[in-house]
Amino acid sequence: MDDREILQWNKRLADQVNRGWDNYKHVHIDLSTARIDEPVRITGEFLYVEESSGAAAVAKIKLNRNTNDALDLEKGVEIKTVFIEVYITNEALEDEWLDLVIGINFEYYQAIDRGDEVQQVLNLTHANPNTNVAAAANPCNQALIKADVNNTQVAWVDFGVAAVQNDCLPLDAGEWVRIKISNTDLINANFEVGGEIVFIVFEV
Repeated sequence: MDDREILQWNKRLADQVNRGWDNYKHVHIDLSTARIDEPVRITGEFLYVEESSGAAAVAKIKLNRNTNDALDLEKGVEIKTVFIEVYITNEALEDEWLDLVIGINFEYYQAIDRGDEVQQVLNLTHANPNTNVAAAANPCNQALIKADVNNTQVAWVDFGVAAVQNDCLPLDAGEWVRIKISNTDLINANFEVGGEIVFIVFEV
């Protein structure tokens, strides 16, 4: 170590001692209740989403001020910056949750399998309204489905069965969902306006 590294080490060690070695904690976020910029008083300089209930467990987070841009909050996300408060936004997702690790002078990661490769984006559309259409067959492990930001009405999405309006997952323009799925041909869509689009990004 050079002199600067030793000085930095001494400062970090002193900080740990002053804090009584209390430099990290777990925070559980229950997503079953909807939130819009709900403040959560947590302080740190490191945030890591360690675990989640599944691919559907997603939220948005703003750091320090509710006027800041929102960041995605899902398993594997890591954020390094100083914060004294965060603001959480999420839809009401029954039985879904996120577990966070918050730290000061602390970092922690789990190994994440990044072996999957993203494939060419699929466009799912139909010229006629209120008509089911299924994606072409492609084996995959997971997929992200996003409604075109230029859509004017809801795109209805279902899996393994025909999509029926008002009876499956609605995606407004720009909304998205991530799912684990074995083949893209299980993804079905039904559009309120003919010619509108959902995009499918899948990994194998």
